[in-house]
Amino acid sequence: MALDEPKDDDETVEQGGMTFVMAPDVVGIARQSGGVSIDYVDDGYRKGYMVKMGAGGDCGSCGDGGGGCG
Repeated sequence: MALDEPKDDDETVEQGGMTFVMAPDVVGIARQSGGVSIDYVDDGYRKGYMVKMGAGGDCGSCGDGGGGCG
């Protein structure tokens, strides 16, 4: 995950009021895995954003109102 300027072939995905810009191959992988969940963790030795493939659980995935995208 990085901040970058959108490229001509990038795809945008809107979820939860946020817009994500992703390379087309990343969008394909995210859809095949069931979505992507992004969470912030502050758990002692772990602190920062955590990106997980396959939203699963109660995170949801794109289209069902959950917190994932893809």
